[in-house]
Amino acid sequence: MNKKATILSLFLVILIIMILGISIISNNDNKTNNGDNNDQNFVDSDEDGVTDDKDDFPDDPAASKDTDKDGYPDSWNLGKEKKDSIKNLTLDSFPDDPSAHLDSDNDGYPDSWNKGKSRDDSTSIPPLEIDEFPDDPKAHKDTDRDGYADYYDKNDYVDLSLTLEIQKFKLINKVDFLPWGQIYFVIEIGEEKKEFKNYGFGWWTWLNIDKEVDLKFEYDIPDNTDEDFTTISISMYDFDLFIDDYQLDIGQNSDEKSIKLRFDNIKNTIDFDKIINGNEASLWLDIQYPKDEDDEERVYERTYSWKYKGEKYTLNQQIPESTYQEYLSYDINRMPMFNNAKFFVTSNEPVVEDISDKLEKISNEESLNSFEEANFILKFVQINVEYASDNDTKNQIEYWKFPVETLVEQTGDCEDTSILYASILDNMGYDTVLLYYKWEENGKKLGHLSVGVNLQGDYGEYILEDGKRYYYCETTNDVSNVGEIPDDPPNIKDGPAYIIHI
Repeated sequence: MNKKATILSLFLVILIIMILGISIISNNDNKTNNGDNNDQNFVDSDEDGVTDDKDDFPDDPAASKDTDKDGYPDSWNLGKEKKDSIKNLTLDSFPDDPSAHLDSDNDGYPDSWNKGKSRDDSTSIPPLEIDEFPDDPKAHKDTDRDGYADYYDKNDYVDLSLTLEIQKFKLINKVDFLPWGQIYFVIEIGEEKKEFKNYGFGWWTWLNIDKEVDLKFEYDIPDNTDEDFTTISISMYDFDLFIDDYQLDIGQNSDEKSIKLRFDNIKNTIDFDKIINGNEASLWLDIQYPKDEDDEERVYERTYSWKYKGEKYTLNQQIPESTYQEYLSYDINRMPMFNNAKFFVTSNEPVVEDISDKLEKISNEESLNSFEEANFILKFVQINVEYASDNDTKNQIEYWKFPVETLVEQTGDCEDTSILYASILDNMGYDTVLLYYKWEENGKKLGHLSVGVNLQGDYGEYILEDGKRYYYCETTNDVSNVGEIPDDPPNIKDGPAYIIHI
């Protein structure tokens, strides 16, 4: 081998050695780096089986997961409990809501807000509400601050009580053939009965002379009473030492000598005449009771929350109690034939108009098209009205509600949610129909109500009517979108028995 060949061979050997050396070093570096990373990934400081990078409580073996990142664990690790927590952790009763964690009575209402949090921070739908009775699973709120929870309180808005005052009286007929009398009273309110005399006898008075008295009977109506009414009875007697006391006729009908009145515990009202003229005497009365400060403007405060495309929306609404009561007492068949169903769609009701305006405003701010807007409103109805049968809520086989009733009660079945949805869409100018389905199953007649909305475009499944596409809208669940007909019940796929135009 010549000299040049030897030098070239030596150069190639050196070059190969250098390349191999760099490769080995690089591989060693990679192994070192990978080893470091793997070591870091597998660090489990509290030895609970969950590595630190995935453990929300890396220094406490009792827990490892905190979904809402509020510092309170969702649950204990397998085989662990509170006594195993070295950080004295407390479980989160609201693991998906960072605003609260403690619910002592497990009624779904938190005892308090987490530090620095309030209802505005609640991510629940609807937002969480503080429990004023944290140790009572049946109660959480005392609207009128009378010490009784709304669950037990006959009237949520006022502390029920009465003060009956007899201001004066007058004999208009002789008693015991004498032109005077010694008069006393026996008054019964609710379960309490009292006798009112003047120094052990009675108020002495002449015939046809007004006699002023200072007589007051204060009665605290049990706020948790089961009775819708509190009865009041007023009787008037002439005192006599030698014979039985004589009861005067002051009644307002021929069969009753006493005055009988009824206080409405639910409405907190009573009708009575301030001057009562009986057959044998007249009375001047006054009945006082605490009134709601805004009795004429009493309203239901409702907060509706729902999600659409991952975003949370909230709508606050005041609904006058008088409006709600008006619809409750509306004289209409609550089991209507299909052709009368449209009368429940009250698109022009001010409450429906107000809610429609608010929904439309949000829709415009989000730049939603017609299909998206119809879907957005569908979610509002689906999520804010909990499904409940008429038998459970009204103790009736069938009870169709007006939209205001559904908005206040926030419960209902297919016809209630469909009527509410149709009312809102109709108010907003959508061409809307009610879709009435019926079929038999095991010899039992069944039915279903849903909504069809006419939209321009191809948005899924629809019912063809007068050459128009009315896209199917299922209002009883929160997974169906406009244009989706659910698989259950399968009879819906066969098409509606009636299409009701509104």
